[in-house]
Amino acid sequence: MEILVIGAGIAGLSAAISLAHSGHHLTVLEAQKELTPVGAGIQMPPNATKLFRGWGILDKIKEKATIPSDVSFRSYRDGQILHKHGLWPEMEERFGSPHVQIHRQALVEVLADEAVRLGVQVRFNHTVERIEDSMVKTSNGESFSADLIIGADGERSFCRQLILGEPSLPRSTGTLVYRCNVDQQRLLDDPELCKDLQLPILCSWLGPEAHAVVYSLDYNNVVTVAITCPDPVLGRVQFGPREGDINELKASLAGWDPTLLKLLDLGTDLRFWTLLQLPEENRIWTDAQSQKILLIGDAAHSMTPYIAQGASQGLEDGAFLGHLFPGTSAPSEIPNKLKLFCERRQPRAFRVRNKAWSVGSVYQLTDGPEQQARDNRMQNEVPAKDFPNPFADPFLQSWLYDYDVQADVADAIEKSTHGTDLKDE
Repeated sequence: MEILVIGAGIAGLSAAISLAHSGHHLTVLEAQKELTPVGAGIQMPPNATKLFRGWGILDKIKEKATIPSDVSFRSYRDGQILHKHGLWPEMEERFGSPHVQIHRQALVEVLADEAVRLGVQVRFNHTVERIEDSMVKTSNGESFSADLIIGADGERSFCRQLILGEPSLPRSTGTLVYRCNVDQQRLLDDPELCKDLQLPILCSWLGPEAHAVVYSLDYNNVVTVAITCPDPVLGRVQFGPREGDINELKASLAGWDPTLLKLLDLGTDLRFWTLLQLPEENRIWTDAQSQKILLIGDAAHSMTPYIAQGASQGLEDGAFLGHLFPGTSAPSEIPNKLKLFCERRQPRAFRVRNKAWSVGSVYQLTDGPEQQARDNRMQNEVPAKDFPNPFADPFLQSWLYDYDVQADVADAIEKSTHGTDLKDE
């Protein structure tokens, strides 16, 4: 089939790779003039990295990634470690694939190179202006026709607006995200910091209505500090990063661990933006008219970052499509298969999104009995269901990291063939 993907981000390129493996003809349209550096590091848990392994690119990912040995959670007051959980080699041994952290740009570069290697046409500087039935028209006057159109154009998706028939922007969560980078050498040159924060690092400070994450990236030799905290400006929506004020940030962190504040003093390029999420009612991922357009990734289910699954769920979307549409698929099968996609991917994506939101609430408990119970549990109890460190929660790990995309597709097709009502399952 001829398949058009709108958006050359993580979800779009993953869909292109997976569908190209199945033998389809793929064109990716990207509004930017080139693959421009965006964002910073992201976590790739085992449910993501095993997809890379399946596509034969895990080694390329690992060349540009950092594999943290563990993840730790600390008290915001003094940096006391509340809980530490091993990631390497534990994740590899348990799930057959590692947990890695990688710069978003490095990940996109690997995905783009692999897509091109597989014969995918990636067209830059193509902003989509209209979609009419199976025809896509771009701002530079070009037109593209396709049997299937995949909208992977992010939180402010044009494709979602088209499907819903009205403007559809993500809403503010009332939270800001601050991010700055620290040169690794500056940390290593400080005896106190390098003793307390040993590389490679992945750790969080849990505080009232806020929390901080610090992680290292060997790709560009930086330590990144990311902090979420309440936005003092009610209802503000800041799309994309803008320059932040370090004094304002430190004022909001008064009384926090001196180690974290010292790390902030070494940081450069402080940026902030609004943490966004799509409204709960945005559950329509396909168009009712042509039944040829599908939303994936952040265009369908953007989520908060507290369990590191935003990008991973976009990857799963792309992988699911590759198994759902083998090379023998015909255009006449598209409407029914898109229905199957939504029946399977929506429950999982929204389950992940809801879990991420609830975990964020646990991270950011205000001082008091609930916070004390959380800290006591992290320090003294064996990890079990709903453990405050989600990376150590065996129940969460099981349903999140053991997920098998190919098996899910096969089960969906089997039940559809035999008329099983998936909602009754």
